[in-house]
Amino acid sequence: MKKSTAQNDICPDALRVRFEHDSMIWDLADGRSVSVPLAWYPTLMLATPDERANHYIVAYSAHWPTLNCSLDSEGILRGCKEAPFFARRSWQRFEGKRVSREAVAA
Repeated sequence: MKKSTAQNDICPDALRVRFEHDSMIWDLADGRSVSVPLAWYPTLMLATPDERANHYIVAYSAHWPTLNCSLDSEGILRGCKEAPFFARRSWQRFEGKRVSREAVAA
């Protein structure tokens, strides 16, 4: 008798996470590619391309260590957006960087 793999049925493993224009695309082990608006994840949207590229995948999760951000295939498939707390924190960090650049330019 085959052992149940209910978790993998819900959370297929991620093979690759990539970014194109204003979208994040997850290529999954079950053959699907899922595209979601990058605007749903301000931490990633406001990150530089190098920061987005600095990630690793473990099974069904992707982790961006320098951004303190983790996502999983279940959330992507369910259409979950970034939690408001983390989104606010990212916008505040972004605004702080922008203000610092403006002060240096002045």
